[in-house]
Amino acid sequence: MKGKIAFMPAAHTLEFHEYEVSQVQPGWTLLEVTQSNVCGSELHVWKGEFMAGRGMMPGHELAGRVAALGGGVSRDCAGAPIKPGDRIAPVYFRVCYRCRNCVSGNHAACLNPLPGNPHPDHPPHFTAGFSTHYFIRPEQIFYRVPDNVPDEVAASANCAMSQVFWALDRGRIGYGDSLVVQGAGGLGLHAIAIARARGAYVIAIDGVDGRLNHARRFGADEIIDIRQYPDARARTARVRELTGGPGPDAVLEVAGVPQAFSEALAMVRAGGLVLELGNISRSLTIEFPPSTLTMKSIQVIAMTGYPPHYLKKALDFLSLHIDRYPYGELCDARFPLSRAAEALDKSERREVTRAAVMPQLG
Repeated sequence: MKGKIAFMPAAHTLEFHEYEVSQVQPGWTLLEVTQSNVCGSELHVWKGEFMAGRGMMPGHELAGRVAALGGGVSRDCAGAPIKPGDRIAPVYFRVCYRCRNCVSGNHAACLNPLPGNPHPDHPPHFTAGFSTHYFIRPEQIFYRVPDNVPDEVAASANCAMSQVFWALDRGRIGYGDSLVVQGAGGLGLHAIAIARARGAYVIAIDGVDGRLNHARRFGADEIIDIRQYPDARARTARVRELTGGPGPDAVLEVAGVPQAFSEALAMVRAGGLVLELGNISRSLTIEFPPSTLTMKSIQVIAMTGYPPHYLKKALDFLSLHIDRYPYGELCDARFPLSRAAEALDKSERREVTRAAVMPQLG
Protein backbone atom coordinates (compact mmCIF):
# COMPACT_ATOMS: atom_id res chain seq x y z
CA MET A 1 0.00 0.00 0.00
CA LYS A 2 1.31 3.43 -0.96
CA GLY A 3 0.48 6.83 0.43
CA LYS A 4 1.17 10.48 -0.36
CA ILE A 5 2.38 13.34 1.80
CA ALA A 6 3.02 17.03 1.10
CA PHE A 7 6.25 18.91 1.77
CA MET A 8 6.77 22.67 1.71
CA PRO A 9 10.44 23.26 0.74
CA ALA A 10 10.14 27.03 0.32
CA ALA A 11 7.64 29.87 0.39
CA HIS A 12 4.62 29.33 -1.85
CA THR A 13 5.95 25.95 -2.97
CA LEU A 14 4.35 22.58 -2.29
CA GLU A 15 5.48 19.20 -3.53
CA PHE A 16 4.13 15.69 -3.01
CA HIS A 17 6.03 12.53 -2.15
CA GLU A 18 4.84 8.94 -2.41
CA TYR A 19 6.05 6.06 -0.25
CA GLU A 20 5.11 2.57 0.78
CA VAL A 21 3.16 2.55 4.04
CA SER A 22 5.27 0.37 6.32
CA GLN A 23 4.06 -2.31 8.71
CA VAL A 24 2.85 -0.97 12.04
CA GLN A 25 5.43 -1.71 14.73
CA PRO A 26 4.61 -2.51 18.38
CA GLY A 27 3.43 0.57 20.25
CA TRP A 28 2.65 2.50 17.06
CA THR A 29 -0.73 3.40 15.57
CA LEU A 30 -1.52 4.05 11.91
CA LEU A 31 -4.27 6.46 10.90
CA GLU A 32 -5.99 7.13 7.64
CA VAL A 33 -6.17 10.94 7.65
CA THR A 34 -9.71 12.23 7.22
CA GLN A 35 -9.02 15.94 7.67
CA SER A 36 -6.12 18.33 8.28
CA ASN A 37 -6.69 22.05 8.65
CA VAL A 38 -4.64 24.98 7.44
CA CYS A 39 -3.37 26.60 10.63
CA GLY A 40 -1.73 29.98 11.03
CA SER A 41 1.70 28.43 11.51
CA GLU A 42 1.45 26.79 8.08
CA LEU A 43 0.64 30.19 6.62
CA HIS A 44 3.72 31.77 8.21
CA VAL A 45 5.85 29.09 6.54
CA TRP A 46 3.91 29.43 3.28
CA LYS A 47 4.66 33.16 3.25
CA GLY A 48 8.33 32.62 4.07
CA GLU A 49 8.13 34.22 7.51
CA PHE A 50 8.94 31.10 9.54
CA MET A 51 11.34 28.16 9.17
CA ALA A 52 12.82 29.80 6.05
CA GLY A 53 15.35 27.53 4.36
CA ARG A 54 14.40 24.42 6.34
CA GLY A 55 11.13 23.40 4.83
CA MET A 56 8.18 21.84 6.59
CA MET A 57 5.71 18.99 6.31
CA PRO A 58 2.44 20.89 6.76
CA GLY A 59 -0.57 19.68 8.67
CA HIS A 60 -0.82 19.31 12.44
CA GLU A 61 -4.49 20.08 13.10
CA LEU A 62 -5.77 16.67 12.10
CA ALA A 63 -8.11 13.80 12.76
CA GLY A 64 -8.25 10.33 11.28
CA ARG A 65 -9.49 6.77 11.54
CA VAL A 66 -7.44 3.93 12.97
CA ALA A 67 -6.15 1.83 10.10
CA ALA A 68 -3.99 -0.51 12.19
CA LEU A 69 -2.84 -0.89 15.78
CA GLY A 70 0.64 -2.02 16.70
CA GLY A 71 1.20 -4.64 19.35
CA GLY A 72 0.30 -3.46 22.85
CA VAL A 73 -1.99 -0.63 21.71
CA SER A 74 -5.60 -1.18 22.73
CA ARG A 75 -6.61 2.06 24.49
CA ASP A 76 -6.17 5.78 24.01
CA CYS A 77 -4.30 7.93 26.51
CA ALA A 78 -7.42 8.41 28.64
CA GLY A 79 -8.00 4.65 28.85
CA ALA A 80 -10.82 4.42 26.30
CA PRO A 81 -10.75 1.19 24.24
CA ILE A 82 -9.86 1.67 20.58
CA LYS A 83 -10.05 -0.54 17.52
CA PRO A 84 -9.57 -0.18 13.76
CA GLY A 85 -12.14 2.21 12.35
CA ASP A 86 -12.32 4.38 15.46
CA ARG A 87 -11.80 8.12 15.04
CA ILE A 88 -8.69 9.53 16.68
CA ALA A 89 -7.15 12.97 17.28
CA PRO A 90 -3.40 12.96 18.08
CA VAL A 91 -1.31 15.62 19.80
CA TYR A 92 1.03 16.68 17.02
CA PHE A 93 4.15 17.19 19.18
CA ARG A 94 6.04 15.14 21.77
CA VAL A 95 7.56 16.27 25.06
CA CYS A 96 10.04 14.66 27.45
CA TYR A 97 7.86 14.68 30.63
CA ARG A 98 11.09 14.86 32.68
CA CYS A 99 12.45 18.40 32.46
CA ARG A 100 11.75 21.09 35.01
CA ASN A 101 8.99 22.65 32.93
CA CYS A 102 7.22 19.38 32.16
CA VAL A 103 7.30 18.30 35.80
CA SER A 104 5.79 21.64 36.83
CA GLY A 105 2.95 21.19 34.32
CA ASN A 106 4.17 23.59 31.62
CA HIS A 107 4.72 20.97 28.93
CA ALA A 108 4.31 23.64 26.27
CA ALA A 109 7.74 24.94 27.30
CA CYS A 110 9.41 21.50 27.37
CA LEU A 111 13.19 21.93 27.51
CA ASN A 112 13.84 18.69 25.63
CA PRO A 113 11.08 18.33 23.01
CA LEU A 114 11.41 15.22 20.88
CA PRO A 115 12.28 16.08 17.28
CA GLY A 116 9.94 15.52 14.37
CA ASN A 117 10.80 14.45 10.85
CA PRO A 118 12.71 17.15 8.94
CA HIS A 119 11.69 15.67 5.58
CA PRO A 120 9.23 12.95 4.50
CA ASP A 121 12.11 10.89 3.06
CA HIS A 122 12.92 9.90 6.65
CA PRO A 123 10.95 6.82 7.79
CA PRO A 124 8.19 6.37 8.74
CA HIS A 125 7.47 9.16 6.21
CA PHE A 126 3.90 9.87 7.28
CA THR A 127 4.20 12.15 10.30
CA ALA A 128 2.21 15.22 9.21
CA GLY A 129 -1.40 15.88 8.33
CA PHE A 130 -1.33 16.92 4.67
CA SER A 131 -1.13 13.24 3.89
CA THR A 132 -3.12 10.11 3.25
CA HIS A 133 -1.72 8.40 6.38
CA TYR A 134 -0.29 9.34 9.75
CA PHE A 135 1.84 7.33 12.18
CA ILE A 136 1.36 7.94 15.90
CA ARG A 137 4.57 7.17 17.78
CA PRO A 138 4.56 5.15 21.03
CA GLU A 139 5.26 8.23 23.20
CA GLN A 140 2.71 10.41 21.39
CA ILE A 141 -0.56 11.35 23.12
CA PHE A 142 -3.84 10.66 21.31
CA TYR A 143 -7.52 10.46 22.21
CA ARG A 144 -10.62 8.89 20.77
CA VAL A 145 -12.98 11.50 19.29
CA PRO A 146 -16.39 11.67 21.03
CA ASP A 147 -19.17 10.15 18.95
CA ASN A 148 -21.11 13.42 18.63
CA VAL A 149 -18.08 15.42 17.39
CA PRO A 150 -17.54 15.14 13.61
CA ASP A 151 -14.04 14.97 12.15
CA GLU A 152 -14.34 18.45 10.67
CA VAL A 153 -14.76 19.80 14.21
CA ALA A 154 -12.37 17.45 16.01
CA ALA A 155 -9.43 18.36 13.78
CA SER A 156 -9.29 21.92 15.11
CA ALA A 157 -9.07 20.70 18.71
CA ASN A 158 -5.57 19.42 17.98
CA CYS A 159 -3.91 22.84 17.90
CA ALA A 160 -6.10 25.93 17.82
CA MET A 161 -8.59 25.00 20.52
CA SER A 162 -6.20 23.28 22.91
CA GLN A 163 -3.78 26.19 22.72
CA VAL A 164 -6.31 28.92 23.53
CA PHE A 165 -7.83 26.67 26.24
CA TRP A 166 -4.40 26.55 27.89
CA ALA A 167 -3.95 30.31 27.45
CA LEU A 168 -7.28 31.16 29.06
CA ASP A 169 -6.51 28.81 31.94
CA ARG A 170 -3.09 30.37 32.46
CA GLY A 171 -4.69 33.80 32.40
CA ARG A 172 -7.45 32.62 34.76
CA ILE A 173 -10.08 34.20 32.53
CA GLY A 174 -13.48 33.57 34.05
CA TYR A 175 -16.83 34.95 35.12
CA GLY A 176 -17.08 38.74 34.97
CA ASP A 177 -13.75 39.28 33.21
CA SER A 178 -13.59 41.39 30.07
CA LEU A 179 -11.52 39.95 27.22
CA VAL A 180 -10.54 41.40 23.84
CA VAL A 181 -9.71 38.81 21.17
CA GLN A 182 -7.52 40.22 18.39
CA GLY A 183 -8.25 38.07 15.35
CA ALA A 184 -11.33 35.97 14.65
CA GLY A 185 -9.71 33.08 12.82
CA GLY A 186 -9.63 29.54 14.14
CA LEU A 187 -7.86 30.34 17.42
CA GLY A 188 -9.90 33.44 18.04
CA LEU A 189 -13.27 31.78 17.51
CA HIS A 190 -12.41 28.92 19.84
CA ALA A 191 -11.23 31.41 22.45
CA ILE A 192 -14.45 33.39 22.16
CA ALA A 193 -16.57 30.27 22.73
CA ILE A 194 -14.56 29.06 25.72
CA ALA A 195 -14.42 32.50 27.35
CA ARG A 196 -18.15 33.06 26.89
CA ALA A 197 -18.94 29.62 28.30
CA ARG A 198 -17.02 30.73 31.41
CA GLY A 199 -19.03 33.91 31.74
CA ALA A 200 -16.52 36.42 30.39
CA TYR A 201 -17.50 39.52 28.41
CA VAL A 202 -15.81 39.20 25.00
CA ILE A 203 -14.98 41.80 22.33
CA ALA A 204 -13.67 40.47 19.00
CA ILE A 205 -11.56 42.53 16.58
CA ASP A 206 -11.15 41.64 12.89
CA GLY A 207 -11.65 43.12 9.45
CA VAL A 208 -13.17 40.30 7.41
CA ASP A 209 -16.95 40.00 7.11
CA GLY A 210 -17.03 36.21 7.40
CA ARG A 211 -14.84 36.20 10.49
CA LEU A 212 -16.83 38.95 12.18
CA ASN A 213 -20.08 37.10 11.49
CA HIS A 214 -18.57 33.94 12.95
CA ALA A 215 -17.38 35.86 16.01
CA ARG A 216 -20.95 36.92 16.72
CA ARG A 217 -22.23 33.38 16.34
CA PHE A 218 -19.49 32.00 18.56
CA GLY A 219 -20.64 34.28 21.35
CA ALA A 220 -18.80 37.60 21.08
CA ASP A 221 -20.71 40.28 22.96
CA GLU A 222 -19.31 43.01 20.73
CA ILE A 223 -17.29 43.18 17.54
CA ILE A 224 -14.95 45.87 16.25
CA ASP A 225 -14.46 46.04 12.50
CA ILE A 226 -10.99 47.44 11.78
CA ARG A 227 -12.34 48.85 8.51
CA GLN A 228 -14.61 51.11 10.55
CA TYR A 229 -11.88 51.80 13.10
CA PRO A 230 -8.71 51.79 10.96
CA ASP A 231 -6.62 53.64 13.52
CA ALA A 232 -5.22 51.85 16.59
CA ARG A 233 -6.14 54.77 18.83
CA ALA A 234 -9.72 54.67 17.57
CA ARG A 235 -9.93 50.94 18.31
CA THR A 236 -8.51 51.48 21.80
CA ALA A 237 -11.00 54.25 22.45
CA ARG A 238 -13.86 52.03 21.30
CA VAL A 239 -12.70 49.18 23.55
CA ARG A 240 -12.50 51.51 26.53
CA GLU A 241 -15.99 52.76 25.75
CA LEU A 242 -17.32 49.21 25.66
CA THR A 243 -15.55 48.24 28.90
CA GLY A 244 -16.64 51.31 30.84
CA GLY A 245 -13.47 53.38 30.73
CA PRO A 246 -10.24 51.71 31.95
CA GLY A 247 -9.95 49.07 29.25
CA PRO A 248 -10.33 45.29 29.29
CA ASP A 249 -9.00 42.96 31.96
CA ALA A 250 -7.18 40.93 29.31
CA VAL A 251 -6.29 40.95 25.62
CA LEU A 252 -5.63 37.75 23.66
CA GLU A 253 -3.44 38.30 20.60
CA VAL A 254 -4.06 35.65 17.92
CA ALA A 255 -3.84 37.85 14.83
CA GLY A 256 -0.17 37.00 14.26
CA VAL A 257 0.71 40.63 13.51
CA PRO A 258 3.44 42.35 15.58
CA GLN A 259 1.47 45.62 15.63
CA ALA A 260 -1.37 43.77 17.34
CA PHE A 261 0.87 43.04 20.32
CA SER A 262 1.83 46.68 20.65
CA GLU A 263 -1.84 47.62 20.38
CA ALA A 264 -2.75 45.09 23.06
CA LEU A 265 -0.34 46.76 25.48
CA ALA A 266 -1.93 50.14 24.83
CA MET A 267 -5.46 48.76 25.02
CA VAL A 268 -5.40 46.62 28.19
CA ARG A 269 -6.23 48.30 31.49
CA ALA A 270 -3.55 49.16 34.03
CA GLY A 271 -2.76 45.99 35.97
CA GLY A 272 -4.25 43.91 33.17
CA LEU A 273 -3.03 40.88 31.23
CA VAL A 274 -1.88 40.33 27.65
CA LEU A 275 -1.89 36.76 26.34
CA GLU A 276 0.47 36.53 23.36
CA LEU A 277 0.01 33.53 21.04
CA GLY A 278 -0.12 34.78 17.48
CA ASN A 279 3.40 36.04 16.72
CA ILE A 280 5.75 33.17 15.93
CA SER A 281 7.91 34.66 13.15
CA ARG A 282 11.30 36.00 14.23
CA SER A 283 11.53 38.05 11.04
CA LEU A 284 8.50 40.14 12.01
CA THR A 285 9.42 42.74 14.61
CA ILE A 286 8.17 45.96 16.14
CA GLU A 287 9.49 48.62 18.51
CA PHE A 288 7.59 49.60 21.61
CA PRO A 289 8.52 51.51 24.79
CA PRO A 290 9.11 49.11 27.72
CA SER A 291 7.71 51.83 29.96
CA THR A 292 4.27 50.81 28.70
CA LEU A 293 4.70 47.57 30.61
CA THR A 294 6.16 49.06 33.75
CA MET A 295 4.01 52.15 34.12
CA LYS A 296 0.80 50.18 33.57
CA SER A 297 1.96 47.14 35.58
CA ILE A 298 0.96 44.87 32.69
CA GLN A 299 1.44 41.14 32.93
CA VAL A 300 2.35 39.38 29.67
CA ILE A 301 2.05 35.61 29.26
CA ALA A 302 3.42 34.31 25.99
CA MET A 303 3.15 30.71 24.84
CA THR A 304 2.94 28.26 22.00
CA GLY A 305 1.66 24.71 22.20
CA TYR A 306 -0.11 23.29 25.23
CA PRO A 307 0.15 20.49 27.79
CA PRO A 308 -0.84 17.33 25.84
CA HIS A 309 -3.79 16.48 28.08
CA TYR A 310 -5.47 19.71 26.97
CA LEU A 311 -6.49 17.93 23.78
CA LYS A 312 -8.80 15.76 25.90
CA LYS A 313 -10.21 18.87 27.59
CA ALA A 314 -10.83 20.43 24.18
CA LEU A 315 -12.58 17.35 22.81
CA ASP A 316 -14.76 17.14 25.92
CA PHE A 317 -15.68 20.83 25.58
CA LEU A 318 -16.65 20.26 21.95
CA SER A 319 -18.79 17.29 22.91
CA LEU A 320 -20.57 19.30 25.59
CA HIS A 321 -21.13 22.43 23.46
CA ILE A 322 -21.45 20.97 19.96
CA ASP A 323 -25.03 22.25 19.65
CA ARG A 324 -24.39 25.63 21.28
CA TYR A 325 -21.92 27.05 18.77
CA PRO A 326 -21.77 26.59 14.97
CA TYR A 327 -18.64 24.43 14.99
CA GLY A 328 -19.71 22.71 11.81
CA GLU A 329 -19.21 26.01 9.96
CA LEU A 330 -15.71 26.66 11.30
CA CYS A 331 -14.11 24.94 8.31
CA ASP A 332 -15.77 26.79 5.47
CA ALA A 333 -13.70 25.45 2.56
CA ARG A 334 -12.63 21.90 1.75
CA PHE A 335 -9.92 20.83 -0.67
CA PRO A 336 -8.57 17.46 -1.79
CA LEU A 337 -4.94 16.76 -0.94
CA SER A 338 -3.95 17.47 -4.54
CA ARG A 339 -5.22 21.06 -4.15
CA ALA A 340 -3.55 21.78 -0.82
CA ALA A 341 -1.59 24.69 -2.34
CA GLU A 342 -4.90 26.33 -3.28
CA ALA A 343 -6.09 25.88 0.31
CA LEU A 344 -2.97 27.67 1.53
CA ASP A 345 -3.30 30.48 -1.01
CA LYS A 346 -6.94 31.17 -0.17
CA SER A 347 -6.16 31.05 3.54
CA GLU A 348 -3.32 33.55 3.07
CA ARG A 349 -5.70 35.92 1.27
CA ARG A 350 -8.25 35.42 4.06
CA GLU A 351 -10.87 34.28 1.60
CA VAL A 352 -11.73 31.46 4.02
CA THR A 353 -11.85 31.25 7.82
CA ARG A 354 -10.41 27.73 8.11
CA ALA A 355 -9.53 25.58 5.13
CA ALA A 356 -9.58 21.78 5.37
CA VAL A 357 -7.41 19.41 3.37
CA MET A 358 -9.24 16.09 2.97
CA PRO A 359 -7.41 13.20 1.26
CA GLN A 360 -10.63 11.23 0.70
CA LEU A 361 -11.91 13.91 -1.68
CA GLY A 362 -9.49 12.67 -4.30
